[in-house]
Amino acid sequence: MTTPRSRLLAGFVLILGVAFALRIFRLDSVPLRGDEAYAVQYWAGSPMDVIPELADEEPHPLGTFVSFWAWKQVAGPSEFAMRYFPLLGSLLGVAAVAALAQRLFRSHAIGLLSAALWTANPFLIWHAQDVRNYALWAALSPLAMWFFVRAADRSRPRDWAWYVVAEAAALYIFFLEGLLLAVQAAYLLMFRRSRRVIVRALVAWTVLGLLLVPWLVQLWYLSNSGYEGTLGRGSADQLLTWFFPMLLVGDALSSPWDAVLPLAWCAVVALTIWRGAARKTAIWLALYATIPMGAILAASIDMSVFHPRYAIAVTPALLLLTARAALLRPRAGVPVRLVTGALVAVLLAISATTLVPYYRGDDPKAPTWPQAAAYVSQRAQPPDLVLKPWNDPAFNYYYTGTAVEKSLMPNVTLSAQLAADLNFFDTIWFVGSDPAAEAFLGERMQQLSRATLGSFPVTQYRAWEPDRDEIETPASATFGDFARLEGFTLTGPDNTAPFISLLLFWEPLAQTAPDYTVFVHLRGPLDSATRQGPIRDQDDHRPRDGFASTRLWEVGSLVRDPYSLLSDPAAALAPGEYAIEIGFYDPETDTRAPVLLESGSQPSDSYRLTTFTWPRP
Repeated sequence: MTTPRSRLLAGFVLILGVAFALRIFRLDSVPLRGDEAYAVQYWAGSPMDVIPELADEEPHPLGTFVSFWAWKQVAGPSEFAMRYFPLLGSLLGVAAVAALAQRLFRSHAIGLLSAALWTANPFLIWHAQDVRNYALWAALSPLAMWFFVRAADRSRPRDWAWYVVAEAAALYIFFLEGLLLAVQAAYLLMFRRSRRVIVRALVAWTVLGLLLVPWLVQLWYLSNSGYEGTLGRGSADQLLTWFFPMLLVGDALSSPWDAVLPLAWCAVVALTIWRGAARKTAIWLALYATIPMGAILAASIDMSVFHPRYAIAVTPALLLLTARAALLRPRAGVPVRLVTGALVAVLLAISATTLVPYYRGDDPKAPTWPQAAAYVSQRAQPPDLVLKPWNDPAFNYYYTGTAVEKSLMPNVTLSAQLAADLNFFDTIWFVGSDPAAEAFLGERMQQLSRATLGSFPVTQYRAWEPDRDEIETPASATFGDFARLEGFTLTGPDNTAPFISLLLFWEPLAQTAPDYTVFVHLRGPLDSATRQGPIRDQDDHRPRDGFASTRLWEVGSLVRDPYSLLSDPAAALAPGEYAIEIGFYDPETDTRAPVLLESGSQPSDSYRLTTFTWPRP
């Protein structure tokens, strides 16, 4: 036989299970974004290094650094492990918001609905899968608020002690938790104005202040560091059209729905406040939501700190108001239940339409750095330079190579940044796209290859003058009477990409009347009996894209001639053996130049350069 208590517990466990499933689903399917990688690499570094180096300029409290460092020591630095930490925090929020609802409204139904709304909230899910401290703050803040309300209601010393511990934890995770102290003061003024409660609250805040001495010292240093934020300035209308949609349904809506939905929500909540019970509690929850957002708006006048994530701790208030409105017992003759039920249904429907594309990866939170980083890590050598058009810690998280890595700086001329590098490095790998930088490098160096990895092109440049030391595989083949192949360097395919980069090194023997074109054919899979196969891909062009035309090339020099195969991002090789064949032909007559491998050998019209097996052993 089930009891109401067992049914309540079963309902909460079910909600908690769904919350876990929604947060762990595809947890590590998307690469870390830059801020996440920064947290893994720097926040989670040794506190002995992080605190003196970051605490006076990074706008996050000491507790954030220490907690992420401790978690990394236990769980490791992988995407899944580091994202699991905020995920656990978000699960704590399910219990915290349910407990707060029960404490405020004495209603199990409102508690369960609030927990369900927390569970399905896309904004909370997004941050639960993000290696930052916002999900932790969003959970610790309502937990501290619940301890505060319970302490104010009971006014027992142990309740105040638990409140101090919880509030200190929330404050040490995020500085803006300090705004919620004003909300707590408002609760005392509205509900618990007895001298005994206020005195004990003041004692608790005094003890909290002593625990926050390091927090206050760090805040003082930060306030004098010149930090002004990085997110832009705000306006009052954006609280309605941006903050409310993001906090309620996880996305910014298109006009006019960006205003219609928040206004409808405000109207329904206002209606239920004035027509329902617990009116005073609902008014306090409205203050809970608006005081921090108003403070953020005021701060954004002088600082660039206007973003909904800085108000994520007010989400419990919004969800509690929504649940209370949906489950309100209206007065006779007032069809409020129908309106509020429809509002909750709309919020859940919009949340679902936000979550589906999020899980599908339609709008990924991070660039596809892993593919590009793995590709460069595999191919760049220690004497090379890996250059990016902007600084993104996520690349450094995935990059495991030994070549030097550097990012371009904004508002500094390319000549000033790269002049020394052009003289010091023979090879530069440019990861990303920047027309000005690519033009600068292309004018001063030879482009050897360009492959697209995920969303990033990776372009390889090398000094114009070739060196015989670049030849990895010597060869001895003569083409007609005008060219000798000195050797080649083949890179790829490998486990990072099927892309093949081939450098042919020619010694011109004579200039020609025809303007010969070089063909490079990839054949395969090869038949085991005939050793032949279909042409899988090819790259035909004049030597060095015509800049070393056989009509004009310098006899006795060394010509580095690059070719690319399988450069299509969708290219894939079937298992088997493949061969690369090369030769010259006259594009006007399609006549191939004969190939002589050694004195007295039978001439051929192509030269099989090498074979390889795919997949690579």
